[in-house]
Amino acid sequence: MNDINEQLRQLPQVEQILSDNLLAEYIDQLGHPVVLALAREVLEEHRLRLREGGTFSRNDLLDNITRRCGSKKLEKLQRVINATGVIIHTNLGRSPLGGSILDRLSHELKGYCNLELHLPTMKRGKRGGFAEELLCHLTGAQDALIVNNNASSVFLILNQFGSGHEVIVSRGELIQIGGGFRIPDIMEQTGARIVEVGTTNITEIDDFKQAITPQTAMIFSAHQSNFLQQGFTRMPTLSQLAALAGDSIMLARDLGSGNLVNDRRLPAPFEVTVNQELREGPDIVCFSGDKLLGGCQCGIIVGKKDTIARLRKNPLMRMLRVDKITYYLLQETLLEYANGTIDNVPLWKNIFQDEKTIQRRVQRLLRQVAGHPVRSLLSKVSLESTFGGGSLPTRTLPSTGLAIQPRDTSADQLYARLLHGTPPIAGYIDNEKVILDFRTIFDDDLPCIRKALEDLIPENTGSTM
Repeated sequence: MNDINEQLRQLPQVEQILSDNLLAEYIDQLGHPVVLALAREVLEEHRLRLREGGTFSRNDLLDNITRRCGSKKLEKLQRVINATGVIIHTNLGRSPLGGSILDRLSHELKGYCNLELHLPTMKRGKRGGFAEELLCHLTGAQDALIVNNNASSVFLILNQFGSGHEVIVSRGELIQIGGGFRIPDIMEQTGARIVEVGTTNITEIDDFKQAITPQTAMIFSAHQSNFLQQGFTRMPTLSQLAALAGDSIMLARDLGSGNLVNDRRLPAPFEVTVNQELREGPDIVCFSGDKLLGGCQCGIIVGKKDTIARLRKNPLMRMLRVDKITYYLLQETLLEYANGTIDNVPLWKNIFQDEKTIQRRVQRLLRQVAGHPVRSLLSKVSLESTFGGGSLPTRTLPSTGLAIQPRDTSADQLYARLLHGTPPIAGYIDNEKVILDFRTIFDDDLPCIRKALEDLIPENTGSTM
């Protein structure tokens, strides 16, 4: 017992530990309170180990704390190289943002900005006015409104126009979106009374007609963006629903992905555009800003002027409005569309690149590691990239990548090593190999990938781990 007490007394004070040079960098990166908490956790674990007959080593203690700090550092928001081949990857921030737009953001929004100051009249203005004006030009809508995501768009629309009333929706469109959020649950929270019509695969226009009562306020239509029904299916067109809705019943359309592009380079059939949807006659259409639009997270609502005006006055807007950074990023992204330069939007540059461009990127990397032992682990493979983000669920694009054959380790361990690197590289495992899809890899990523691959086999050892 005396020996144990003596060893417990030898445990350093937590502030002594934090003064060690090994932890100085982590304190800068994680903050003093976080590193302090981690150090206390590890100290307590060592105390328990000593009481159970274990031994103490200052080096072990520091190693455990630095290892814990390194793991915590991985939780910070940071750059990740997307080698998954999923173009709109929800876990990796959906649509990628370009360096030029972030450079402009830093220049224009450093310090103060005219978020709610209308400079022409020198009076208080509304947020996002210019971005909303651009949306009207690009979609043909009378007015537009920007909120913090598309689920907010749906919630706001249903709260404003459906609360306390009946909202008719096809059973085939009662979808579940990412994170377990279900359209029926969102609708119920708004105070709307859901009236389900039709079946999972067949809903006729007569099903909607027969469901209309004096309490009906809205027909709600949700685009099946994250799945595809095939075979014996049928659904009324938006123009049929618009004709049925008329003056007393609103037709609201949740488009989801928010495509603004109609380009011959796209595979056919492609996602319908917002402009095409609006021409079908709905009163209002909502969609995401960080999917096929290629911008940052936000929800966009476009439609008739009086409809948007009522949404703008809803008290919920105080909670759902976005900040100056979101408005700016969206504004600059929309300008690329307005000027016909969508190839400058990283998402579309990614989609439009041909397979030969991707193959050249793979070959460039292989040439760079040609004289290194890691080259023996690498093989070029043909792949199929996906759009992701609840967009075009059955469509793929041809791609090329690298398969890494593990040596003296498992594919899971190799995958983890790449994902825990600096910067992290996110690929995927297939047939006991780690796959890197080069469609979603940028040219600027290649030096980091080369270093990560070469680090797998230090030249003087010939071992991967």
